[in-house]
Amino acid sequence: MKTQKEIVRWLKANCGKTCTGGLTSSDAAALVTSVNLTNLISYPTAPQDLFMAYRAIVLAMQPHTRWMAYHTIAMELDWSHRNMIWEQACLPEGDKPVHKCAFEPGGTYQSAA
Repeated sequence: MKTQKEIVRWLKANCGKTCTGGLTSSDAAALVTSVNLTNLISYPTAPQDLFMAYRAIVLAMQPHTRWMAYHTIAMELDWSHRNMIWEQACLPEGDKPVHKCAFEPGGTYQSAA
């Protein structure tokens, strides 16, 4: 189980030292919960109720912070799991980030923090 501190450290290393500035305490709690749920939805045939739980958790975040939930899927799983989980959870395409993480394929491979 990842802690808020671990998640924030990972995000800052991958997305820049100020990337988490917009998180409220509710956003942070939802983000931690979303990361810790990903192991249960790591395959497309996982129970749809779990994907809907993930959806509800991510939608509880402010729209401008939801991109962090997308990127942090890769904390527990692989980079390729992000699209599968986002699609299975029927989350809005517009909430996906437009930037790459530093260490994802095609990223800069240099710490952003």
